[in-house]
Amino acid sequence: MSKIEQKYLEKLRTSGLHVSHTIPAFNDGVWVGKPVTTRGNSIQGYEPGYIVIGDDPLPPKMDAPMLKFHKTKTETWMVRGDDYVGGPGPGDFNNEWNTPEEAIEDILDFYFGDPARMRAKAEGRNQVFKPMEK
Repeated sequence: MSKIEQKYLEKLRTSGLHVSHTIPAFNDGVWVGKPVTTRGNSIQGYEPGYIVIGDDPLPPKMDAPMLKFHKTKTETWMVRGDDYVGGPGPGDFNNEWNTPEEAIEDILDFYFGDPARMRAKAEGRNQVFKPMEK
């Protein structure tokens, strides 16, 4: 059972976002992603990886980085946009909130608000994954 109340997960789904099953590895939190069929901020050519476990359905095709949303052991709420192993990379963020409502607003802002946060992710990818010269 998710430690996130269904009403919050439903708000994300109603906004057109994909919400995964709960993930025990991060305190029964969820992955949140933006399907290509949902209007909003995206990165051209971006296709996040996704691991399907057991009988879980395949997720929709997505065009933006996925976020982790979970409750911490200290009863705060995390929205994590960390795509790099070994520490924060360009455009990564870990935002901690006092309420789930604040966390939901942060997620919605990332996908549907000011595109500067998504641009930071795109620019970071361009720094790390520079195209090879021919």
